[in-house]
Amino acid sequence: MLLGWAHPAAGAVTILLAARGASLGLRGRAGRPAAEHYRARHAAFMPWVYGLVLVSWAGGLASIWALRDDLAPAASGHFAVGTAIVALFSAAALVSRWIATDARARAIHPWIGAAALLLCGVQVFLGLQIMPH
Repeated sequence: MLLGWAHPAAGAVTILLAARGASLGLRGRAGRPAAEHYRARHAAFMPWVYGLVLVSWAGGLASIWALRDDLAPAASGHFAVGTAIVALFSAAALVSRWIATDARARAIHPWIGAAALLLCGVQVFLGLQIMPH
């Protein structure tokens, strides 16, 4: 069923875009050439990625309810890691509000993002185990 591939495809695109956004953030570190330009691009780009993360999480849950009678909703490691990814992206978005004025926010924000991106890599392998046939 083609519809069963919508969530995996959307998830793959979301992860690729998250990696792209992370690369913009890395290039925006202080002291790097054109850092301000890359920080601005990161700040403009990542809310869209965050929205895709939320949509992908909800789409995965909806696809289990609607399309996969062989899996229990919210019962897999894939769901648990997806929920952790949503929590980390939410934390990164929240902390980003204070980056301009708080050194602690500037210090922790990239680590939250790195943890989220690392879990995205784990998520790929957990998702491969439950791919539709």
